[in-house]
Amino acid sequence: MIVEQPSGAYLVIHKASMAGRRIELWKDCTTLGRSSDCDIFLEDITVHRKQASIVRTPAGYVLRDDHGSGDSFVNEIPVQREQLLNSGDHLRFGNTVITFYASEGTRPFQLPVSRRRELHMGRTSELLPPAYLEVINTRSLSSYIELLPEMTIGRSRESSIFLEDLAVSRLHATIRELPSGDYELLDHRSATGTFVNGRAMARCVLRDGDEIQIGSTRFVFRLAHQ
Repeated sequence: MIVEQPSGAYLVIHKASMAGRRIELWKDCTTLGRSSDCDIFLEDITVHRKQASIVRTPAGYVLRDDHGSGDSFVNEIPVQREQLLNSGDHLRFGNTVITFYASEGTRPFQLPVSRRRELHMGRTSELLPPAYLEVINTRSLSSYIELLPEMTIGRSRESSIFLEDLAVSRLHATIRELPSGDYELLDHRSATGTFVNGRAMARCVLRDGDEIQIGSTRFVFRLAHQ
């Protein structure tokens, strides 16, 4: 018997009944729809019973429109048949919005240069997340992590942002959205500290462009509407 292995790729659902839920993509073909027979059941009357599939291919993950009606969207562009997915792509089925991530946490998932430029220079406000972290790695390449209302950072695989770094505590820090719409960074008494713009911080409100360092990983906090 062939046992399908986890790929590290996952989805985060933002709207609909499962908002905030993270779903690992562990099958070669993951089906989505309003039917309980689908791998991912979307409780949304605007979604077809068998809406779409996410298929693992040698080139990467592909979104396939199984209904054939052109109402599966990637970054608000309808998928005619199949669409190769990039990490950070926004998928929409009916009223359900989902983000695709190609790998776990901040393990390198390189976005094409044109996509990085699009994020900074021309993405519409509907596609651009309200807040995100730009991850700066040692090769001077960047990747991006959309911030949900509350995200933990640490060496535990249960963390929202997993850092495979012995200098990082299992539960190192949390970034959470405040009622005001600001984002707060909270250090959980970590062994090596959490640094914002070079200064150790126990708790602080983040501003657009703040540089965060946790272990050997550097992030830049970004607000879309600045």
